Amino acid sequence: MFLEEFSLDAAGVFPPPPIPVHDAPALPAPGSLLGTGAALFLGSNLFPARTIRKRHHLSRVSLNVVAGGRSALFTGESLDQFDMDVFLCCVLKTLRREKPVRRSLREFVQLLGRRPSPVTVRRLESSLFRLASARIELADSRFGCCAQLVESVLVDRELGVFRAQASPEAVAALRDVEGLGRLARLRFGVGPGPLLKWLAGLILVLGDEACLLTMERLSSLCGWEGYDLRIFAARALPALRSLVDIGYIHSMSQCPDGRIMILPGAGRRRAAECRLVW
Repeated sequence: MFLEEFSLDAAGVFPPPPIPVHDAPALPAPGSLLGTGAALFLGSNLFPARTIRKRHHLSRVSLNVVAGGRSALFTGESLDQFDMDVFLCCVLKTLRREKPVRRSLREFVQLLGRRPSPVTVRRLESSLFRLASARIELADSRFGCCAQLVESVLVDRELGVFRAQASPEAVAALRDVEGLGRLARLRFGVGPGPLLKWLAGLILVLGDEACLLTMERLSSLCGWEGYDLRIFAARALPALRSLVDIGYIHSMSQCPDGRIMILPGAGRRRAAECRLVW
């Protein structure tokens, strides 16, 4: 009787025996932990909707993601939309199953829709190293994950060539995103326009669902948190109207309370839409 009572009392005291490693369930792929689809990359302040001139090193800064869930922390040099262009191009190269062979720095800059000047080439090199040194940490109640954006970079300054490989985790998270190539074509064709580029990515994340967002929420997601909302709205609304005009989204409207209604989907100008095919 004593032994039976002791065994019952001890059941909640001592931890259960560990599960043999070979008998444990398979671990999830790291890419599956990087949020829902492209939200971490296209619907957050990971790549703020700004052109940053003076960069800072950030350590485990919390990210605002449109599709919440796991906590996301960023460590590395501050990124912007030029870095997003470089990152997106590296991911698309991998999704097309192109091997990380030598590429011309000048030709890569032209692919991004920029003039291949010495300044822009140096800017590309700096961006590649920023992406390779950046880290993203994700965690929930059970799993923890630390991933890179770009896995490796090698630059030959004498020959003007480089080799870069997007991380497998980032590629896995973006692999099934419909319209990623179309987004890239839009981004590479509109010039700098950081806010318009970021909004185009957010709309891709929203898919075919209508979305109602406040200016506060938009400014927080795109890295404009703390700025005057009137200044932000004066830039965001024309950018959204431009996306409607080129047929990237169906419509946008501002409600009386200031919230923005975005209706993704087929636009009004089919000809413009066709030109955006990657």
